[in-house]
Amino acid sequence: MKTHSPRKSNEIRIKNIPDIPSEIFDAAKRGKLVLFIGAGVSRIIGCPSWYKLATLYLKDLRKKKSISFHEYKHLESLDARKLLSICMKIYEEGKNIVPADLNSFLKGKDKLIEEYRIYEHLYNFNVIYVTTNYDDYLAKEARKTHLEPPKLIANSISEDVIRKEKQNIFSSKKEMLTVNLDKGNVLYLHGRIQNQDRIMTIVDYMSHYEKGSEPSVLLEEIFVNHTVLFIGYGLEEYEILEFMISKSHIVEKELKHFMLYPIFQEEFDILRRLEKYYLSFGVKLIPYPIDNDGYEHLSKVIENWSKQIGPVSQPKEFLEKIRLIDEVLE
Repeated sequence: MKTHSPRKSNEIRIKNIPDIPSEIFDAAKRGKLVLFIGAGVSRIIGCPSWYKLATLYLKDLRKKKSISFHEYKHLESLDARKLLSICMKIYEEGKNIVPADLNSFLKGKDKLIEEYRIYEHLYNFNVIYVTTNYDDYLAKEARKTHLEPPKLIANSISEDVIRKEKQNIFSSKKEMLTVNLDKGNVLYLHGRIQNQDRIMTIVDYMSHYEKGSEPSVLLEEIFVNHTVLFIGYGLEEYEILEFMISKSHIVEKELKHFMLYPIFQEEFDILRRLEKYYLSFGVKLIPYPIDNDGYEHLSKVIENWSKQIGPVSQPKEFLEKIRLIDEVLE
C-alpha cells in the first residue's frame, strides 16, 4: 500500500510580496485595470466589517428599546446582509426611531490611518476605482490629488477647470455610467456616507441591479471588457461578489479577474481548495501570507504594487491614441 509522506513546510512558500500577474500590468498600460475595493481594506484602519456594521445597528436598536433581548440574541446570529436588511426595516417601521449616525460607525482610527496609509498607496496605482464601501477615505485621496494644481500654473487655472477636476468621485445610481470608467475616477457602487439612498438591504440590491439599470450595465462593462483586481474581499463578502458577477452576464474567454487573498503559510492545501472555489466564478486568487503581520500585511503588498503599477498606468485608450499620432506623423 502506498503511503504519502507529509509535505515539508519549506517545500512550498507563499511569497511575502506576491508577483504581479502580467495581465494586470497589461491592463494598467491600456487604461483597463479596475481596482474593486472591499471592507477588508478599511478594516486595516479601524473601520468595521460588514457583520460588525450590522451588529452596531442591532445594538443601537436594542439601546433604543426597539427590540427585545430575545430578538437581539436571535438576530445577531444572522449573516450581515440579512441583519442589515432587518435592522433598516425596523428603523423604517418604528415611530420616531432614527438610525445611528453612519459616520460614527465608519470612522477609522487616526493612528492606524497614519501608520498604514493604505488608501494613499491604493490611489497611487493611478487606475480606475470601484468600491462597495461607504467610507470616505478613498474619496479623500482622490480629492487631495485633483484639488492641488501645479503651483507654477495655479494662477492661470480658472474656477471652471478646478470645478471640473472635482468631478472624479461618483456615488449616485445615475452616475454609475461606463463613461466614468477612467483613470483616477472613484465610483462608489453602493453609495457613500453622504448619500441618503445607500444600498444596504436585500431589497435595495434587487432594485439597484435591475436589468438595464446604470449599475447593471456598468458591471457588465467592467467584468467583460476590463481586468479586475479585488482587494479587501473574502468569503464573508462572497455573496456580494457572486451577486455582482452574476449580474454582469460574463462569458469567460480569458482570465481577467484576480483577488488578493490573505492566508497562513501552513494552509497551502486549503489554498488549493479555495482557488478552485473562486475559479468556479471566474476569479484567480493571488495569496499573500499573514503569519507575521496579520491582515495588515495587505498594506505592504499594496505599497509595493503601487510603486510598480503606478508608473506604467495610462488613461483609457492611451496606446490607441499614440498609434493614431504615429500614423499621422508618418
